[in-house]
Amino acid sequence: MNWALSDVVEATRGTLSGDPSIMWSGAEIDTRRDVQNKVFFALQGDRTDGHEFIERAIEGGCVAVVVSKNVTASVPVIQVDDPRKALFALAQFIRAKMNVQTAIAITGSVGKTTTKDLLASLLGSDATVSPASFNNDLGIPLTLLHGERAKNIVIEVGANACGEIEPLAKLVGADIAIITAIQKAHLEGFGSIEAIFNEKMKLIEALESDGVAIVPLELQIDSASLACSLVTVGESNEADVRVRTRCDAQGFAMLDVGAGFVTLRILGKHNAVNAALAVVAAQRAFQRQGKEITLQALLEKVSSIGGTAGRLMKTEINGITVIDDAYNANPASMKAAIEMFSHMSGARKILVLGDMLELSDQSDIEHRRIGGSIAKLSFDQVILVGKAMASAAKILPDARYEESHCDQTMLSIANTFQRGDCVLLKGSRGMQLERIIECLQEGAKVSLQ
Repeated sequence: MNWALSDVVEATRGTLSGDPSIMWSGAEIDTRRDVQNKVFFALQGDRTDGHEFIERAIEGGCVAVVVSKNVTASVPVIQVDDPRKALFALAQFIRAKMNVQTAIAITGSVGKTTTKDLLASLLGSDATVSPASFNNDLGIPLTLLHGERAKNIVIEVGANACGEIEPLAKLVGADIAIITAIQKAHLEGFGSIEAIFNEKMKLIEALESDGVAIVPLELQIDSASLACSLVTVGESNEADVRVRTRCDAQGFAMLDVGAGFVTLRILGKHNAVNAALAVVAAQRAFQRQGKEITLQALLEKVSSIGGTAGRLMKTEINGITVIDDAYNANPASMKAAIEMFSHMSGARKILVLGDMLELSDQSDIEHRRIGGSIAKLSFDQVILVGKAMASAAKILPDARYEESHCDQTMLSIANTFQRGDCVLLKGSRGMQLERIIECLQEGAKVSLQ
């Protein structure tokens, strides 16, 4: 499909200065990414103002800009009251006209991105997928506007507070929806795990009668309250799709969908569950398109797919094995990663944990619980980083504790590692523990000179 600027004007109800017949493909809000032939939306935030980057966007090849201020530019200008709302409105306009065979939406407290990436790989090159964690009212519209010609779309849907998922679910218009798990995450915005559950359920409740919801059996969702079909996945005979999960000696996930275990290229037993959800969703998507593919065939295919950066990604740097799980953290994912790491082999096993953020008044007790979990296991060294981890340090008197998570702390930690060590990095995004990897990589470069 080809879109003209007149379509942007119609969707956003903006005022155009310039040629309405100019064609465009996709939208962007960040000039650090590709803006060639796209419409640039100048968003105004607390720290940055997109209007200041209009010239850079034009230099990058954008064909028009959407603004909320009086602007003169060498490309057509569309003025609106709120560019953020205008971006959402444009995505709604285009989504209603997209000829997508299957739209799949994924939400959950943990595992969204891993499940999304596995599923996208299974569906093939004609699938458009949310890049990174484009899962909010900016990322999802950008993804949809990029996937106007996609046969399949796979969209990650996130939320930090109540009321965010319902409009996103309506925008995506999913045929299949997945909830990966419900755990304590973003408690500052939600307040309780019950509120989290109710919010995530909005994605499933938005499905039409021919839609399919795929969830772990443990969620205990009442199918009678849903208009769509419900498929449960789990290790019990009560599950609609029964699977078995475990890990090998190196921590890699193993999954059995009925014909024996297959070893995956991702770490952690919990990721075997995510893989199972992806496999089941892919099968249902292909069935909607008239293709019958067995779960075992899809499992064999998913076994060749590597992990996602920052999410239990295993790498070796100068003889040191690093498990990078530093993209994000909440109590459930932290406990799962620690449990997985406890079963791995290594000359020295070193646990480096950063604060779990956004836990509100539950922060102290949840960090203490993590400390209690570690105390029951055996590691050669435990390093705790951040103010909140002080609560865990009280339970672990032998642990090294660093209140600051500055660059110097990251370098100091990296300098303690030795060849043969196996290291797990786990913490919330704001802690940026991946800087330890950067320090190791710089050290490796120096050693090769």
